[in-house]
Amino acid sequence: MKIKLFPFLSDWPLEASIDGDVITINGESIDLSGIPDGFRLPGSAVGNKFFLGGSGDYVERIGKTLHFTLRFPVQWDSPPEVMNPIEPIVIDARSGPVKFPDSAPIVIEQPVIELSEVPENG
Repeated sequence: MKIKLFPFLSDWPLEASIDGDVITINGESIDLSGIPDGFRLPGSAVGNKFFLGGSGDYVERIGKTLHFTLRFPVQWDSPPEVMNPIEPIVIDARSGPVKFPDSAPIVIEQPVIELSEVPENG
């Protein structure tokens, strides 16, 4: 499966795994085996909130590979390379758990400033 990610500001959890033509998203199995080579289905027809369903967003089979776009939850302080990538992020997922990019917020460590006592006489 070729999964294109569409950054989506949300706190939804996202876990997915693949077994053949079945993708399981957060425990819901979606069987895409009924899509023959060269055909496509609007993403909205899948009935899962993660599948993008706007104009031009399809689940399609090209050869043996399924192609589709998923909403990818990000936070306002997620790394810029996942929030606003220069090129679309496409995952080539085969079998087992889907490895999504890390969208955890960037943690900036604050320096620790130690103040020493200043003598009264300056």
